[in-house]
Amino acid sequence: MNIVLAHGVLGFGNLMGTPDFVNYFNGVAAHLDSKGHAAIAPQVNPVGTIAQRAAELAATILRRFDRDARALIIAHSMGGLEARHAIANISGVADCVATLITNGTPHRGSPVADAIANRTAPLFAHIPAFLVEALQRNAGALHDVTTSVAAQFDEATPDAPNVRYIHVAGDASEGGHELFLFQLAAVIGRLTGEVNDGVVTRSSALRPGHEAADDWPVDHAGEVGWSLESPVPIVSEVLATNVARERLARYDAIIDRLQAGG
Repeated sequence: MNIVLAHGVLGFGNLMGTPDFVNYFNGVAAHLDSKGHAAIAPQVNPVGTIAQRAAELAATILRRFDRDARALIIAHSMGGLEARHAIANISGVADCVATLITNGTPHRGSPVADAIANRTAPLFAHIPAFLVEALQRNAGALHDVTTSVAAQFDEATPDAPNVRYIHVAGDASEGGHELFLFQLAAVIGRLTGEVNDGVVTRSSALRPGHEAADDWPVDHAGEVGWSLESPVPIVSEVLATNVARERLARYDAIIDRLQAGG
């Protein structure tokens, strides 16, 4: 299977040009390759707007794939929005994509983005400083994932009839204290009453009336393989922890579902 891994805000593709080195999707590309798939993790502007990032993602898709070699896109966070934009608005992309899986994507925006953009208490006080500083420096990306702007995007971006869409939400409450955003997720849960991954609520990650996979018991970082328990790059599955292997196995499960026709 041809697979494109679309990274989120502040993300990166394959450093050093090889999937078994450091990647935003920690160890995922190399793992999928080992399973007989052909996975790529292209770099797009890590701080760009949805439209800017979509144009860059589309260029890679149109260069690498066609109607006879359609791709599966697995997109994390804002990567899911740019993938939807590219499929809906850039000529030829929908013909090259068979399935889009979005993972922790803020289809209806993020309360964290709202809190940072508006400096609203009490959530703002609980957001890690590194996340606040990074998003405040990147106004385009921050603006596009606020709830009001993302909701408008969601309503104005139709699905392509020949592309299958599957959405995945993260539930940090089912993880553990090794998660980077465990405490933030607990605060969001108290304030909103919603399951969330520390950045995106379940109701934003799962679009009503659309196909959904089971929630993943991780936070926003854990969805792409990063945690306090395993904070270093997975450069070899031989050296990976059991938790890291469990995270990689979730990618296998959802791809197995597609291949089995489920």
